Amino acid sequence: MEFAELAAIAGGHAEARAIQTALKLGFFELLSDGPRDAQAIAGALRTDPRATMLLANAMVALRLFESEQGTYRIARSAARFLVKSSPEYLGGLILFDEDIFQHWVRLEDSIRSGRPARSPDMFQSDPADTERFIRAMDSLTRARGDATWVAEHLDLDGVATIADLGGGPGTYLAAILRRRTTMRGAVWDLPATLKVARGMLEERERDVMDRIELVEADYLRARLPGPVDAIFMSNIVHGENEADNERLMSACFAAMRSGGLVAIKDHVMNRDLTAPRAGAIFALYLVLTTRGRDYSFEEIAGWLTAAGFVDIKIQALPSPPFTSSLVTARKP
Repeated sequence: MEFAELAAIAGGHAEARAIQTALKLGFFELLSDGPRDAQAIAGALRTDPRATMLLANAMVALRLFESEQGTYRIARSAARFLVKSSPEYLGGLILFDEDIFQHWVRLEDSIRSGRPARSPDMFQSDPADTERFIRAMDSLTRARGDATWVAEHLDLDGVATIADLGGGPGTYLAAILRRRTTMRGAVWDLPATLKVARGMLEERERDVMDRIELVEADYLRARLPGPVDAIFMSNIVHGENEADNERLMSACFAAMRSGGLVAIKDHVMNRDLTAPRAGAIFALYLVLTTRGRDYSFEEIAGWLTAAGFVDIKIQALPSPPFTSSLVTARKP
């Protein structure tokens, strides 16, 4: 690794904070209505003109703004990903990262103690936290295209009923049901999450809402509902420890009909837990906020086998843009 690469990685927090701040202050929404100079931006957003100019210049350097003779306009990429009206809006995730930034300064404490920097409650304790988290997950999935890819590639032949376990806003489930007009589905999740999910689904998924059931389910404390033909879960196992994941696979097995499919989408690591790179870095976020980590295919396959599943397979999603894999298995 050369100096420039290392220095860019080590200083990456500055670029992240600049984007978070510009998004939070409303820079991108404002310029989506048309070009403005720094003085006009500052006047509209009630910010300091000099500091506003410097932040706008940083957005130009990051290719999120374009500038000509002191006038700034939003770049195409920013209009695509950083304006709320865009179907690929990534701002929900960026604002979540902005809120969670406070915990990264405690990473040293978590590494020393092995304990999270915040309560590992899956953001259920405070309604504002729940809303921010669920909208972040939806934002990432929609902007990157995960739900569309899963709906197009997951083999659901013969499946009449599917549950999205820990499905949050129902983004994956809605995409699946749009492609399969006779299938019915359910989001199995915690109460605070379902409250947010209902509003989001009613807001933009009315075409499939009549085929979606929202069901309270806590896989750590009670039996899962069922039976269903398939269970899908995205980014669930990485939030739990090894023992809870082994119990989760057994709970899924019990909630499925014979011949049923379980599909697990997550950062699936190599044996050494060092690749993919995104998963190795994301594991530090998990140290700060959960009881879990990213797991290898061998670990996930071991839980599935212990639960009774067979025909265990893995498929890596195309990278870029994706950084995860899909593990599938069948109940005999």
